[in-house]
Amino acid sequence: MFHRYLAFSITAILLLFAGLVSAAETDRGVFWKATRDHKTVYLLGSIHLATEDFYPLRAQIEEAYSNSDAIAVEADITAAEDDVLLQQKIMMASVYQGDRSLRDELPPKLYQQLQDWMRKHNMPEALFIRQRPAIAMVSMSMIEMQAQGLNPELGIDRHFLKKANRDGKPVLEVEGVLQQIQLLNSLENPALLLQQTLEQLEDISSFLPKITRAWKAGDIDALNRLIILQGLKKNPDYKPLYDALFFQRNENMAAWIAAHAPNYPSLFVILGAGHMVGEKSVIRLLEQAGYKLEQL
Repeated sequence: MFHRYLAFSITAILLLFAGLVSAAETDRGVFWKATRDHKTVYLLGSIHLATEDFYPLRAQIEEAYSNSDAIAVEADITAAEDDVLLQQKIMMASVYQGDRSLRDELPPKLYQQLQDWMRKHNMPEALFIRQRPAIAMVSMSMIEMQAQGLNPELGIDRHFLKKANRDGKPVLEVEGVLQQIQLLNSLENPALLLQQTLEQLEDISSFLPKITRAWKAGDIDALNRLIILQGLKKNPDYKPLYDALFFQRNENMAAWIAAHAPNYPSLFVILGAGHMVGEKSVIRLLEQAGYKLEQL
């Protein structure tokens, strides 16, 4: 069960608490079409946890999937669930080896805040003490969002992965589960990530409706303010996190798309919606690479 927590894009887990959506067929969502050299790339901003009333998705999105020759996701969570060796690698990368623990990694005040959170949610300290900071962050976020009624089994990534597996459509990985964990573990100041998570989870009840409305309307400017700009303005010290979790990954993702898209007449790409907003987004980088972009 634990390895499933690790498979979700960190951007969505931290910053896109959207899922309590009704009238799904009328929702616009974050959806783009990119064309270059007679090749098409569809880009869908993902919600990684959702509810049943999120479906059916807009017909134009489903049609784009059906007309595509392959799909690409940040991490193929269905493949990871069936790969025992990969699960072992994920587990080894997720917990401390030897005598070191999460208490040793965090400043005493921050660890006290984490203990307060655990007591509030009736979570035993033993569940977290061996986890690395990034993995503890993922676990906390999953617990909070599931408490809000969101279900990882209903996420957009999983929805299309199930369809692709059933349809025999090729599935490509832009990053991969293990690569995402290694990225998080390599952050220079992991305590900063956990501090940011605790602060954001305190605001989940007010943040959720704002993100939901923006995503439903396809309002990328509002999403950029909520996901990127407000956080940087409020906490300039978090810039290294945004660089690592968004901007550097955006460059890698755009380069991956530009390298792989020419192999397919039509490619359907699913990324966390936070990667598709702002001046340093995957969308803007593809535009700079010569793609013609159209928000659908």
